[in-house]
Amino acid sequence: MTMNDRIVAVYEVPGPAAEAERAANAIAFEETVEVPLDFPLPPAIRDGIVGRVGAVSPAAGGRFRAEVDFPARLAAGRVGTLLNLVFGNASIWPGVRLADLRLPDSLLAALPGPSHGVEGLRRLLGVRGRPLLATALKPMGSSDAEFAAAAAAFAAGGGDLVKDDQNIVDADFPAFKRRAGRVAEAVARENARSGRNCLYLPHMSGPQEELPARLDFVLGLGLRGVLVCPAIVGLDQVRALAAARRPLIMAHPAFSGVFYADRGHGIETSLYLGTLMRLIGADIAVFPNAGGRFAFTSEECRAIAGRCRAPLGPLAPIWPAPGGGMRLDNAAAMAKDFGPDAVWLVGGSLLMQPGGPEAGARAFRAAIESAFPANH
Repeated sequence: MTMNDRIVAVYEVPGPAAEAERAANAIAFEETVEVPLDFPLPPAIRDGIVGRVGAVSPAAGGRFRAEVDFPARLAAGRVGTLLNLVFGNASIWPGVRLADLRLPDSLLAALPGPSHGVEGLRRLLGVRGRPLLATALKPMGSSDAEFAAAAAAFAAGGGDLVKDDQNIVDADFPAFKRRAGRVAEAVARENARSGRNCLYLPHMSGPQEELPARLDFVLGLGLRGVLVCPAIVGLDQVRALAAARRPLIMAHPAFSGVFYADRGHGIETSLYLGTLMRLIGADIAVFPNAGGRFAFTSEECRAIAGRCRAPLGPLAPIWPAPGGGMRLDNAAAMAKDFGPDAVWLVGGSLLMQPGGPEAGARAFRAAIESAFPANH
């Protein structure tokens, strides 16, 4: 990173204008030198360390957008340090929301980014020109044999990705090995029979010190990746796992609502679920679809998908994976909203189709192929 590289953070803060200006200056000091605005700083620190306030302009609802830029070297090329720099103490102030980040290529080059991204996963699956079909193994409490049978049935129906539900955890590492190994074997057997390539992604949970060994076990089975809940496991832990072994990572949003559910505080939804997931190395970003059990709007969902695929220095675009509220009768709307480079994560409405997971996968694959007729 050069001395002139800057990180631009955009905040939404309460008005009126004078208060917004004061908040922007407070953020610039708090996030760097953490002293009062009238503290007698040496010129070299005031000019070379303290954030610089840029435009402060009106936003919706009587709020204001305030730009503050920071020397990129203060992030030290690390995700945790970046987040502490742009939103460490400022996150504690009510009404302050981190709305956007503009990062220099020099900083982005220091982060691993996704191992596979859109193009890499298409190569793994041999699938072109259409969305991918995914489902989750559920419900919690099913036996290992039941999970294995459901995964194999989904693969037989033409599914592309089958993941553990995020609430499926195991009593210990041996139990994880037994369950993941049984499901992996069932999916591999069906892949060999059909000639297709459905990928199984076990849920990586458990004690932090076991996670590298669990990932080694998963990859040793011949599986290509895992499901992870970054807000629970830790953003930088996910980055470390991604950097060390370059697995396919599907990021689940469990526990992350604390960062964005209050639209007047925290981190802007698409910034967290789109950009930050790319920065830590996720290849697929799961988020609640509009019309499901959570209060996401269609506009927010499209914004998340946009952040997943927008240019971001050397980082590859990743797959948005809307889940929930997905039915056969809204397949055309899904196709219009998200286009071909999306993962359709269909749970209950697929698993409850007459005929079970295999029939459900066939029905949703047919809906996808109807929406993208020239590409299957």
